[in-house]
Amino acid sequence: MLREITGALGTELRSLEPRGPRGTEALAAALSVALAVVAALVLHSDEPWWAAISAWMVTRSSLAVSLSRGATRVIGSAAGAAIAVIVIGLFVYDPLSFCLCLFVLACAGLIGFATSRHGYAWLIGAITGNLVMLMALDQPQITFTIAVNRVFDVTIGTAAALLITFLLPALPDAPVSPAASSPNPLPLLFWSRRHARQFERWLREIWPLVLHACRGGLTVMLLPLLVSWLAPLGPSTMAVTAVAVMAVPTTAVIEPDARTIIQRSAYRLVGCALGALLGLFCLYWVGSNFVVWVLLLMAGVWLSSQIQSGSTGIGYVGTQAGLAFLLSMIQGQGPPLFPTPGLDRFAGIMAGLSLLLAITMVVSLFPLAPPPAGREHGD
Repeated sequence: MLREITGALGTELRSLEPRGPRGTEALAAALSVALAVVAALVLHSDEPWWAAISAWMVTRSSLAVSLSRGATRVIGSAAGAAIAVIVIGLFVYDPLSFCLCLFVLACAGLIGFATSRHGYAWLIGAITGNLVMLMALDQPQITFTIAVNRVFDVTIGTAAALLITFLLPALPDAPVSPAASSPNPLPLLFWSRRHARQFERWLREIWPLVLHACRGGLTVMLLPLLVSWLAPLGPSTMAVTAVAVMAVPTTAVIEPDARTIIQRSAYRLVGCALGALLGLFCLYWVGSNFVVWVLLLMAGVWLSSQIQSGSTGIGYVGTQAGLAFLLSMIQGQGPPLFPTPGLDRFAGIMAGLSLLLAITMVVSLFPLAPPPAGREHGD
């Protein structure tokens, strides 16, 4: 598997396109992230990396697609932040209930992402909710401020992506791969044999998706335990790890083939490792030079975007590499003075994704029933 990924990465690096649709989209992503970061710093955002990630994820080839994705991201972020404020107020001093809330919110986001017309809003809502909850774990009294700031950062990143997409030449939308059809809606639970049979069929159909969501939910739920058991992670690093664990770049649908699921998990691990290591390597040359920092930031995003839109089938690696690269490069109000925060984030990301891979491999030991005839599934 590693040999396959290495060969595909080599092919992508040899076929980089400075121009054309692929090059223009990579340029748009680089400019969007740079503008988002500079704007966040000018507006004194305490976590400019969240604005950068928003710009990275919203930037698309056409303004219409970017606008739809950006609006969905802002709405989902606001809903997730509101949920986090409520949960912190009720359960911050009850560890078991707090962890269960992390699990439920993550599962709901992943299931909604796979089944709802507005799946991206479900996913972003869950990611933002868990992000705010984990960041506020040590200081619950400022939860509302953290929540407002995160929505503000998302708005900055979205606005930057929309502006750059509007200014650059329009590109044809990339072809959308056929996604799995959503499960049938939950039948009404009347006391009749017919509805009981319908509910049983619905449960069989949705059960693989529930297991898929539980992998991510269980990983996020166990993150607070990493603080004292597996790795010395602070609340901010835990929040970053949760983002890396839950960030799903393609439609989260179910693949009954356990090998494919494990392969995708390995892609995430390799992509995050490459992106984080590239970011830490760039920081070695930055020092305190703001211009060099921004230029290297743009270069890393440009490269990740090229891999993401490549033709070798490892776009998943490029997306995760871009996320980890931004998390390593952007750690405060400008170029990091010390690499320690980046190393801590790298350790947290790798610990979280390794835990996710272990949970995925354990769950894959229990074979699932084949999907109903006439339906396509994929991870």
